[in-house]
Amino acid sequence: MGRLAGIAWIILASVAFSIMGVATKLAVPVEGTLPVVFWRSVIVFVVAFALARAQKVSLRPKRWGLLMWRSITGLVAMILFFWSLGQIPLGTATTLLYTSPLFTVLMAGAMLGERRQRRTFPLALLAFIGVGLVLGPDASTLGWGALAALAAGFLAALAYVAVRQLRASDPPARIVAFFSVVAALACAPATLAAPLPDSFERWAWLAAVGLCAAGGQLCMTWAYRVEQAHVVGPFSYATVVISWAIGLIAWDEPLTALGALGVALVVGSGALLSGSADAEHPREPEPTE
Repeated sequence: MGRLAGIAWIILASVAFSIMGVATKLAVPVEGTLPVVFWRSVIVFVVAFALARAQKVSLRPKRWGLLMWRSITGLVAMILFFWSLGQIPLGTATTLLYTSPLFTVLMAGAMLGERRQRRTFPLALLAFIGVGLVLGPDASTLGWGALAALAAGFLAALAYVAVRQLRASDPPARIVAFFSVVAALACAPATLAAPLPDSFERWAWLAAVGLCAAGGQLCMTWAYRVEQAHVVGPFSYATVVISWAIGLIAWDEPLTALGALGVALVVGSGALLSGSADAEHPREPEPTE
């Protein structure tokens, strides 16, 4: 029952992250990228603060430098991803973002001395071939949006590597709270310079971005608590599939046969790498990304 429960929680997390992508795609063209990041960070900080209080965890950082590095790389990744959602299809942006676990596995060996399995490089190569198929012959028309989403995946991987180093000194709630404060402060000037949303709908989309981000990570955290990481980790790639489905239904975003093969390569390779890495290095994810 624990295995089914863990998979159910990770699927719920994927649904929440996909809805966050939809809300972001709708909010960014109206509000601007930085205000969306600001309100998302404020909401996530409230959740992280509540978790810290409930767990009686101090929010005082221990490794300031590494926390700042994690926050800056994560912030730039989030800004790039949010901006890309306003430029390219939801499924394409999500697929490119989800190259981050691939980059993480590759970098963890070089930066943290973690042992790589023999299949690491072949699977990574297959995944990046998949990225090429997803972009397809229209890659030039995707332009900066696709490049921003791919860069977001790389920078998110740098943030994940930092989080692995921080787990020995700073608990998840502290890492998330610190990141949220840095992100909110960085985006505050642009947010204060812009007019506040003037309708319930606009506030609703902003709230959905933050609440789905927090809710998704809480579901993910619970999944990792009730089941082993290498079992539930691969199912996190359901976010990619759900995002493509939503994009097709809501925005009529096409997926060619080659594109579908590319998504399968990215999801399959990433899931195999994620499962094997989590089996060797069990982890509990952050409450909020």
